[in-house]
Amino acid sequence: MHVSPRSTASAILLACLAVPALAKMPGHVGARAGVNLSAFGGEFGDAVEPDNRVAPNLALVYEYPLSTQLAFHGEVGWSGKGGTTKSVSTDEAGNATTVKSEWRFDYVEVPLLLRGRFGSVGKATPFFELGPSVGILVSGKFEDDPHVIGELDLKHDMKSFDVGWGAGAGVEFALPAASGGSPRGRIGVEARYTRGFSDLFDVEGNAAAINQAWTFALSYVR
Repeated sequence: MHVSPRSTASAILLACLAVPALAKMPGHVGARAGVNLSAFGGEFGDAVEPDNRVAPNLALVYEYPLSTQLAFHGEVGWSGKGGTTKSVSTDEAGNATTVKSEWRFDYVEVPLLLRGRFGSVGKATPFFELGPSVGILVSGKFEDDPHVIGELDLKHDMKSFDVGWGAGAGVEFALPAASGGSPRGRIGVEARYTRGFSDLFDVEGNAAAINQAWTFALSYVR
């Protein structure tokens, strides 16, 4: 997992700015932390056949109940996407070298989902979610090791916004009430799939690359 100091600082700043705003809104607030397994698709993905890039997915959560079974579930956070490849080349002396390549696409991601809960099983409440998701581009880079091409900054060739959709499912567990009787919130275990609607690059005539990722996360909502 590759996380630069600048990326970490940006995520912390985002959290500091968003927490006061969320705390003043009606509904429920919380946090979500997990990991992305991302390998871009599309025509370029079919040609490259990337393996998963493992990257962080960290978000602040806001949820507003629309009914007893349905809620609006919004997030704002850091999401790392991209992909990796490995290839073996042989020099004139017959020595084999493994070349590792990595595409790193980092976004501030804003999913806007409807989350449904349709009954509990004991203390566990399953949920399902679906809705649009918008990624705001922070950085885009390519790097190989050992350096054949080197490190390339791809950001200027990428779209500033990546609009797509997300769908997920999970289970929540209500925490025991405090001695005074007030609820302590819910712990969630969840999986989500997100995919862009179109090419993440803004280059005419290129083979389309489409962001897609599986996210596995833990969450807490109060």
